[in-house]
Amino acid sequence: TLTLSWFSDGNNDGFYIYRKCKYDKEYKKLGSVANHPYETHTFKDKNFKRGITFAYRIVAYRRGSNGKVTEGASAKQSIKIEIPKTKLSSASRSGKKVTLKWKKVAGVNGYEIYQKNGSGSYKKVKTIKSGSTLSCQVPDVPVQSAVRFKVRAFVTYSGNYSYGSYSAVKVIQSAEKQWIIRKFKKLQKLYPDGRYWNHVGKTKYNSSTTTNKPCHHVTYDDISTCNHYNCPNGILGFQCYGFAWKMSDLIYGRNAKIKNFKSFAKCGMGDVIRYSGHSVIITEKHKNYVVVGECNYGNTCVIKWGRKVYKYELGNATYSSRY
Repeated sequence: TLTLSWFSDGNNDGFYIYRKCKYDKEYKKLGSVANHPYETHTFKDKNFKRGITFAYRIVAYRRGSNGKVTEGASAKQSIKIEIPKTKLSSASRSGKKVTLKWKKVAGVNGYEIYQKNGSGSYKKVKTIKSGSTLSCQVPDVPVQSAVRFKVRAFVTYSGNYSYGSYSAVKVIQSAEKQWIIRKFKKLQKLYPDGRYWNHVGKTKYNSSTTTNKPCHHVTYDDISTCNHYNCPNGILGFQCYGFAWKMSDLIYGRNAKIKNFKSFAKCGMGDVIRYSGHSVIITEKHKNYVVVGECNYGNTCVIKWGRKVYKYELGNATYSSRY
């Protein structure tokens, strides 16, 4: 509903309210309001549509003694209220079916669902013809590649459509990446953020030991309390190096093969990076940065999950994938 308001300083009998948009051939009379001189008047357009520019005319009229109505002065105003951007709140997979949920956009007639498979282009896969329907299932979604979804709301007027902005994109990872994500969630519980991958104060320990006390190798140049791991490439890795490769083994298995390369574009979730004397494992890959898990960032053997490392920081990095 849109409320129009105006002030009357004349002695006419009332006002007619007219409306027109580009889809109308001529102005349509919406109603009338009796005049009360020197007061503010209002009229509610209950059929107003977002996303469409409507031109309104408020026309004063007089009724003669013979009952004939004569229209007089008028005021004109064009109004458009954009359709809000839809908020896509969740996207979850069950086998080949994906369930999407979004927040209600008031005053719309429905929603369109768009899907992008892998590196392909977006295609409309569903039209929801109800503004109050806030979820849907998309069948036959590929499992071998990442799939992206976005939603937009629409209104209809005389058979014509007007659209709001697309929602932010929700990504459903491939089955393989979802498997890696589940592995990372388990590892983050076993090796919590803020714990230390060391054996300070421990007489018995192994490469799975963590403590709540930092190492002192920054001050004393002593790595005797730092954990180490026999990495799959044959290196006895201390601190960040050993931690990153241990996480890799726990995801892929000790016998998974290793492929080294130098391209940021080719790296992905689960890969180990060696750069600037530091090793990390990728938990998320984005266009210009990665999110990593690591140990000893800051030289205390502290475990950290979720730090962003930007592409420009990785100019001479070596990436290692498992397969």
